[in-house]
Amino acid sequence: MSLTVVRVDEKGRVTIPSTIRDAAGIKTGTKLLVRLREDGSIELIPLDKLYERVSKTFREKLGDWREEEHEATKLLNELVRRRGDN
Repeated sequence: MSLTVVRVDEKGRVTIPSTIRDAAGIKTGTKLLVRLREDGSIELIPLDKLYERVSKTFREKLGDWREEEHEATKLLNELVRRRGDN
């Protein structure tokens, strides 16, 4: 873990030191999620890394998902079919 003291400027901006940006893979234009934690600490999360983690989780958990095989889809298709018969 790397610790560095930074100063907040008059506009509320903070400069993230280059060593930390490099280690976290933060580049110009990187979008960060800013989260205020219950203990008052602030967490910065690069959205591209968050997206990668969420995508990986979805692939692992739902990789074999087939919408057409889902029970709700089957029920909706049946309702649409029945409505067409009326």
